[in-house]
Amino acid sequence: MSGLVAVQHELAHAFASAKLGYTLRKIVLMPFGAVLEGDLSGITLKDEIIVALYGPLCNLFTAFFFGALWWFYPTVYAYTDTAYSISLSIALVNLLPCYPLDGGRILRAFLTSALYNKRGDYPKAERTAYTVCKIVSLSIGVLLCAVGAGLLFTGRGNISACLFGAFLIVGALQNTRNVSYAKIRFSQADALKRGVETRRIAVLQTCKLKDVFRFIRQSSFLILDVYSTDEQPLFTVTQNELDNLFLRANSPYATLGELYSQAQTEQTRKNEA
Repeated sequence: MSGLVAVQHELAHAFASAKLGYTLRKIVLMPFGAVLEGDLSGITLKDEIIVALYGPLCNLFTAFFFGALWWFYPTVYAYTDTAYSISLSIALVNLLPCYPLDGGRILRAFLTSALYNKRGDYPKAERTAYTVCKIVSLSIGVLLCAVGAGLLFTGRGNISACLFGAFLIVGALQNTRNVSYAKIRFSQADALKRGVETRRIAVLQTCKLKDVFRFIRQSSFLILDVYSTDEQPLFTVTQNELDNLFLRANSPYATLGELYSQAQTEQTRKNEA
């Protein structure tokens, strides 16, 4: 029954992702539950919240359905009480604000969006959100391990609490560490297939290449309009063209104007040849 409820939970995630244009096709059953594998590259914060919510909401709806069924047909209680309990438990556990549970993903996406709207620095907002999620996950994980070891509250050991606490601790450390070394993706080809909002930024030609990083958002397609120091339009750079800019640059402190001039010179040489 636990396996069936876990599969139902993951199928709800897959349904939501398919409706939004993402691909989640493989369910892997593990001792601690189920994991859905697939392609969520370029997912927006809003879409991530929606996909994460669908699993727990599906389980809550199932539990509500069985509870309502008892009101009309009390005799079915003996056959559905287990499904009710497991559905409710999986829903509530996954809503814990611990990464990589659904609640942790929702918290991370919400914090990233809120911090970005307040400060305007997306990479910093994302790092701060992951740090907060890590602290919350580690705190709850350590608390569960302490409870499971009988050090708090009951004075009795509980191996399930210990194992789940250890899972939260390992999950928090592993996912946060992976983010720190994630490769920057300039290409938004996958997102463009589904459709993605454009984000247009106007900068001067003296803007350094390193400063472009703070304009990149996973949830939008960046377009840079580059102007001269006397505010005359010079050229436009799309996010997919940033790869070429970084390949031409000898230093992250090179300006967009310098890179543009270098590109023009190279193109002139090719035309003459």
